[in-house]
Amino acid sequence: MSDTYLILHQCLDEAVAAAAGLLEECLDQAITSLQDSEIKSTKVSERQEMADAWRELQKHRSAWVGRFPRDLRLALEAGPKVAETPRASVPGSGFASLTLVDDASVVQAIESQRLTQLLLSAVEQSLAELDGLMSSALRLDAVRPENNPVRPEIFSRTLRALLATPTVQPAVSALWTQHLAGPLGRELDRLYRDLSRRLTAADVHAAPYRVLPASSAHGALLPVGDSASARLAREPDPPTRPAEDDFGGREVSGWADLSSDTLAGPLLQNFLSQGGNFAQSPLAPAYYERVARQLSALEALLPADCPGFDPEQARQHQHLPAVDRPLRPVGTESPLDEEVWGSYGTAQQRSLVRTRLKQQALHVSQALGLEVVRKLVDQVARDPRLLGPVREAVVALEPSLLRLAMVDPRFLGDEQHPARRLLERVADRSFKYNDEFSPEFKEFSASIAATFNSLNEQEIFSAAPFQQVLSGLETAWTAQDHKEETGRAEMLGALRFAEQRQADADRIAWAMNQRADLENVPAVVQDFLFGPWALVMAHARLVDAGQQIDPGGYGGIVSNLMWSVKREVTLRQPAKLINMIPSMLLALRSGLAALGQDARENEPFFLALEKLHRPVLKLRARQRRNKLDVEARQSDLAPLEAEVDADAGAPPAIARVKPEPGEQLWMGRKELDAAGFEDTMPTDQAALMLQRESGFMAVQPEAGESDQAPEPVAVDIEGTLANLRENCWVDLYSKQRWLRARLVWSSGKGTLFMFVSHGGQPHSMTRRSCERLVRDRLLRLVKTHGAVSHAIDKMTHEPTRPQPLAA
Repeated sequence: MSDTYLILHQCLDEAVAAAAGLLEECLDQAITSLQDSEIKSTKVSERQEMADAWRELQKHRSAWVGRFPRDLRLALEAGPKVAETPRASVPGSGFASLTLVDDASVVQAIESQRLTQLLLSAVEQSLAELDGLMSSALRLDAVRPENNPVRPEIFSRTLRALLATPTVQPAVSALWTQHLAGPLGRELDRLYRDLSRRLTAADVHAAPYRVLPASSAHGALLPVGDSASARLAREPDPPTRPAEDDFGGREVSGWADLSSDTLAGPLLQNFLSQGGNFAQSPLAPAYYERVARQLSALEALLPADCPGFDPEQARQHQHLPAVDRPLRPVGTESPLDEEVWGSYGTAQQRSLVRTRLKQQALHVSQALGLEVVRKLVDQVARDPRLLGPVREAVVALEPSLLRLAMVDPRFLGDEQHPARRLLERVADRSFKYNDEFSPEFKEFSASIAATFNSLNEQEIFSAAPFQQVLSGLETAWTAQDHKEETGRAEMLGALRFAEQRQADADRIAWAMNQRADLENVPAVVQDFLFGPWALVMAHARLVDAGQQIDPGGYGGIVSNLMWSVKREVTLRQPAKLINMIPSMLLALRSGLAALGQDARENEPFFLALEKLHRPVLKLRARQRRNKLDVEARQSDLAPLEAEVDADAGAPPAIARVKPEPGEQLWMGRKELDAAGFEDTMPTDQAALMLQRESGFMAVQPEAGESDQAPEPVAVDIEGTLANLRENCWVDLYSKQRWLRARLVWSSGKGTLFMFVSHGGQPHSMTRRSCERLVRDRLLRLVKTHGAVSHAIDKMTHEPTRPQPLAA
């Protein structure tokens, strides 16, 4: 047995092994769904039918779960030998062929086909990939979905045969189909993806699809996907082939090999950027035949066969924090709220629009354009960065986008096209919000719904309707932003002023450090000069309109202050110091008050200064007590030996302090308020903003907490901070609530950040505060690259399997 057949049998064994758990999960979900429907129903007859349905499922559950794997193995082994009805076929006028079988067989066949149609929409993408891999494992030269031994028909036929119970009423049987389809589709989708991974890991390459050029004797067949099963047209090789052609950036001879995905790689990229040589080719009859079958299948579906939107399911995770809610699945086949989207809330109605437009397509470009729109909408709808209602809005807009693709098939390849810009701008604007249940987001979502509904009601003959609604939205958004910008200017002004003042203060401190008279000045005075007083001088220069050399005379105070604390000098000239102290203290306090510092903030410095002046003050008091003669008392120069305070001792050697650039900006209380600083307590254990009383922004560690506490390895603090750029979005926990905030400013040294959340609410913090927030997962960077461009990039560059396209 060859390796490919061995891996094929392993896949079949895996499918059988998973069958019991698969059916058990489906039955449990169907029973729960029927019980919920029974509770919600207001009609007695409906409630009775639903009760009978779930009770019967519960009654036979164990027996069916045990029997299903055996029946499935028999069906899988016989599957490839059975001639299958085409996937898109549905019972129509051909019931005459069933006249020789009993009614139960007719019902079972109908239910089986109906279940198959429902499954195909749920497994469309995963089945498309698996078909190519299975065809390759079966050594077929092209994709043959009907030969896939684990195709959905096998599961639906086996399950319907298992559920065939003579005592069950047809209405109950129909309820089983309706409520089992969704769970079974999800379980099959998971199984198909697992099997595809197994085949890919075994180095199985997907078999190609075939696309015939217009010059073929059979007409032009093109790479378009079925609505139900995303299949490309397949035909035998044409009798004659053109020498060469170019489509998808490579030469082809007669037909082009594509990946097992519907549209991907060079083909899609070339179509969006250049159109391809096949763009204006007519479509083959086989294309229209297949579309007709799809349309018949869709029109035959009953409303009861199509799952409806469940608002309770959409709200089931509302109680969780906004950033921790699981992603709500949304795709082109998802049901939407009909109260919001009208008839286009049903997946069937949107599929009807898509399929009818396929039927009207005249050229390859139109068919490709329709398929690109479907694929793009589905890709954006699965973007985990977008809130559920935004993704649903993109799905709901599909009918208008499809109509536009008929007149402008390649519009998605133009970044400046109004329709593409509309999608991109709506997605980009939605990044302002992180909670779909918040009042502010509901207002935004309602405006988008109204806009998209208006487009769906229009006939689309050009891009004009999209440009019109985009302009309307931009006007409304600009007005909203203008209100926030008005208050933000004042906040940013306060921060930028503080940053400039700090930079000037650092330069002033460095200049003071070069002065010769700084020798023997106590460290406490040097710290004061390099810190608060340098800020006073810088502040005075920034607010001075007259451009004076020393506004306020604060620079002149520096010499007096340094002289006054040199004991060996002042003890020789006590009178000079005594006369200097009152005016000097007044000037110091006046300068600090002009800066905006509270009088209490520098009391430690003034107490230290008083202590430094005490030897001279004591000397002066002793002179008065001893009633020295008038000449001695009026002398400008006192003999040091006679007047040294006995308690003073020898002056210590004082080292020169090196000024350090301000790592954190100092801001006064008024400036802090203007800049939007506030005390933020994200958790009961963290104090995360600034200490207003000191005037310097800092984070106070908790009792018993060390700054060297180990950081969680899983959180890349430095990487997160390095990626903080102006206009980036973050999720920020503030005042017991998760907010979506945008970084509007950061200091040049990266030590201070200001974020703004909805309504212009500011959130400013130091780097250290930011580090703590990131470490505790209370500040999370949000990726906000373009949703549409990202989706197109994935469509055109990411292969559906590790292997490259065939050369």
